[in-house]
Amino acid sequence: MSYKLNALYSDSYVDISQYRDQHFKGNRHEQEKLLKYSSTLYVGNLSFYTTEEQVYELFSKSGDVKRIVIGLDKIKKTACGFCFVEYPFWIKQGCLVLLDK
Repeated sequence: MSYKLNALYSDSYVDISQYRDQHFKGNRHEQEKLLKYSSTLYVGNLSFYTTEEQVYELFSKSGDVKRIVIGLDKIKKTACGFCFVEYPFWIKQGCLVLLDK
């Protein structure tokens, strides 16, 4: 298994990140707890021509996909190379195994 994906299996992974959402309404402890149990994956370095259907086809191989959000350019409203894939919590680990192959 690759070194980078090993970090995602660790419970301490969220504690390593220094980034915090400045618009979060709760306290830091609540935010870290929610991040630890998050079932949303960030996918970066996508082609600007990647479609939602293509992302769904790939990530649905590991299980049900609840939602896909493609990042859009604020002005042009075109894809800008990243997306978020949301899974039911119990499926996220299977997705990480699929991506590591």
